[in-house]
This record gives sequence, C-alpha cells and structure tokens, in this order.
Amino acid sequence: MMEDIKQKIELLAVRVFESHGMDLIELNVKGHRNDVHIQIIADKSSGGITIGECVILNKSLVAAIEQEKFLPREIFSLEVSSPGIDRPGYKQKQH
Repeated sequence: MMEDIKQKIELLAVRVFESHGMDLIELNVKGHRNDVHIQIIADKSSGGITIGECVILNKSLVAAIEQEKFLPREIFSLEVSSPGIDRPGYKQKQH
C-alpha cells in the first residue's frame, strides 16, 4: 500500500512542482496506513530554492493530495525542503 501512495504522490508532486518551475529531486514516504510522513527535496534548474518557495510547494501539494482524496489530511504530514548546498552526493537534475 505504501508503494501505491508513493507513486500517486510522485505523480502529483512532479505536476505541481513543474507548474511552479521546480524539480522533484527526492521523495521518501514512510509510515503505515494511519500515519504517513512524506519528505520531499525540491530545487530549481537555475539553482537555489527559498524557504518561501518550499512553503508554496508544500501548500500546493497538500491541496492536490486533498483534491485527489486518496490520502486523508489528518493521517499525513508533508515536509518540502531544499537539497542544501552542502548535501553529500547531491547532483543537480540534468535537463
């Protein structure tokens, strides 16, 4: 079930993020049926994503998940962050 949730979130996140000019870099979904934690790392191809942009992406993705109605709001948490300049192993998505 968690893999199905992850796939649905990934499809929504890519669509939402692209509409804001951002890229999905990494997606992690953990938990179980009644407690799902979603962690996403996003960035821009031009480099550098602000905290404000992370907030916008978070709100937009929460709204998209709620609209699709496959995951009730009360059972999931969502964290959107930047990769950070010092993140080991980080490679910018190639276009």
